Parts: sequence; structure tokens; C-alpha cells
Amino acid sequence: MAQHSADSRILLDRLSHVRYGHPDIQKAKEFYTDFGLVPVRETEDKIYLRGFGIDQFCYVAEKTNDGKRKFRGGAWIVQSMAELEKAAKLPGSTPITDYDAPGGGKVVVVKDLLGEPITLIYGQEDRVPEPREVPKPVMWNTWEDKKRLGEFQRPDRDQPSKVHKLGHYGFEVNIDRLHEVFDWYSKVFNFKKTDCLFHPQNNKTIMIFIHLDKGKEFVDHHNIFIAGSPEVTEGIKAHHSSWEIDDVDSQVVGHHYLIRKGHINVFGVGRHVLGSQIFDYWFDPSGFVVEHYVDGDLVNEDSPNANEPAVAATVSSWGPDIPRAFFTKKYEDLPGLKDFPTMPIEA
Repeated sequence: MAQHSADSRILLDRLSHVRYGHPDIQKAKEFYTDFGLVPVRETEDKIYLRGFGIDQFCYVAEKTNDGKRKFRGGAWIVQSMAELEKAAKLPGSTPITDYDAPGGGKVVVVKDLLGEPITLIYGQEDRVPEPREVPKPVMWNTWEDKKRLGEFQRPDRDQPSKVHKLGHYGFEVNIDRLHEVFDWYSKVFNFKKTDCLFHPQNNKTIMIFIHLDKGKEFVDHHNIFIAGSPEVTEGIKAHHSSWEIDDVDSQVVGHHYLIRKGHINVFGVGRHVLGSQIFDYWFDPSGFVVEHYVDGDLVNEDSPNANEPAVAATVSSWGPDIPRAFFTKKYEDLPGLKDFPTMPIEA
């Protein structure tokens, strides 16, 4: 539901895609295809991949020429052309141009408080999913409600998870600038705080989960999050990006499919507390952390905010022990991994 145009914020409608720079985009393509994405356009230096939803693409792998990896930000669909015109007036923004990407439309790239790019799109044509590619909803027989009568639940084990859409992305900033950066995002866009995590020893906020403010309309628990880290001295550092998949069977089938393909699991399968989603985190070939999730919470303007200590009990309700690598994003901090792949330096 579109909001009143008198709102001074730039009104976003939904999250579209993320862009990552890789030294080897063919290795990235191989991983993300195993992850469940479908390539839709490929050039010498870019590969666009999609899920089965309405977005033309939800991931862009871009070739870097310096041998380094680089998170290049998220992209959002705005609610109207007027919102794109607002964005073009922000300091450091590009003018409105045609979007040279699947689905077309118009685009503006703005710079956040730290100079990082945010891509804003309007008029991109939504894709129409073909019936054959839309997964059949799973019908569960619970102890009290058994509706699946004479039908069998037998998913194909040799296939990737079925990715629907990009659900959220997050990044780290210097801990002393966390609130300043959040304030910028929430004043410039229709972003609203959902929940927070704080350090249990000093009570300092270390992570803010953020949803799109659409008033009474229910939206994903978070589409973006910002974490604070003393190790980030300038700019941002990628935390992870996350894609919604169709059901739990698909998630676990995809988990074992990725293992058989030789990819490296970070953390999962488990269920988070804040957001409630069932999660599964992986390293991609460049060392970025990405997530499959299913069954996440929905919130609106009436939903309460939580402020919880960052301890094991608030990270997951169930699942494996939390590895150090989940926090450091380093291969060598995974337990039991004997041969460490070469991780490209982050730009």
C-alpha cells in the first residue's frame, strides 16, 4: 500500500536485489546456481540471477579487476516516480537514467552517510512466474489437523532449494557510528526499527533490525539490518544477505545438496529468535556469507520492539552450536575445517 506523498522520506515499496563484486564471477555463478538461483542475463562482467518470484533478478555478480571482493549494496523498488525524483535531489545522487538491466525502468543511485551506494528503481517490469516454476505449497498433517489425505510428501533429494526472493541484507559499521547511520537511514527512507541486540557486558547496542514502514500493512520482520563492530574503521563491511525459500523440506534438501556439491556451511539449520526464521548460512566462493530462510515473522506499526542481549539464547531457539565463524566471517574459524580455501581480500 502506497503512503501519502507528503511524507518527506523516500518511500520504498520492496527490496529488489543485492550486488556483490567477485574476482571470479563464473565461480560465483556456479555457487549461486547450486544455492537455488537462476541465471537470467550474462555479460563479460555481470551475471544477473533470479528466484521464482516477481523480481526480474535478486542477485548481481559483478567482476572485480583487482582480485578483491566487494559488497556493492542493495537495491529497492520505490513506490512512485515522485519518490525517485526525491532521491535524485539528495546530495551525491545520480540523475534519473534508464536502467540497463532485466525489466528496465528508471534508476537513481544515492550515497548513504558513509558514501556507500543504494540503488533505487521505478517502472521496472515485474516478471510473471510460470506455473511450472512455482512450488506447490506444502500441506502439513499436524496432530490435530490432518488435511493431506492420500497424498504423499516425497520431495526430490537431488536438487537445490527453491529461492523465492531476496529477504534482507545487512552490513557492519564502526560501533561508535551505529546509531548515527541508523538515524540517517530512518530519516531518509521509510525504515523503522524492529528489534535490537545489545552487548550483555556493556549494554551497548550492537545490531538493529529494520523493516519497511508501511503503517498497518504487515511486512517482513527485517529487510535490512545494521551491526556495529569495533573492527570496522571506515565505510561498511558485508554481514550477510538472505533469500526466502519455499518450505522447510526445500531448505533441508538444499542444505544437503550444497554439502554434496562441496560448498561450506557456516551455521544451520536452526531457528532464529528475533525474526523467527529457520536459517541456514553458507560461505560463497569469495567468502561472503549468505543465508536461506523460511517461515519468518511479519510486523506492522503496532508490533512491539524487542531489545535483547546478544547471547546464544537470543540467536537461536534450536540448531547447532554457534561457530565463531558466524561472527568473524572467516573460514579458519569454522570447527573441523582442515583445508581452508583462499579467501579474496575485501576491498
